[in-house]
Amino acid sequence: MSTIKRTLARKAVKSTAKHTAHGTASKLKRDPLRAATLLTLGGLLGVAAGWGLARVSGTEPKGSQPA
Repeated sequence: MSTIKRTLARKAVKSTAKHTAHGTASKLKRDPLRAATLLTLGGLLGVAAGWGLARVSGTEPKGSQPA
């Protein structure tokens, strides 16, 4: 990847992170209970999805279990 592309990608990530943080902070100021509830639900769903995917991908093939 060229230096220019890397620099632009880094700027885009930084800008996106700032925008997301600003939006989250603004949302928490306006409606703290609803925002906290939605953030908590999103986090819990993310953890559940990650756990489920890890269990599915972490299973061994049926023929490789020790006797």
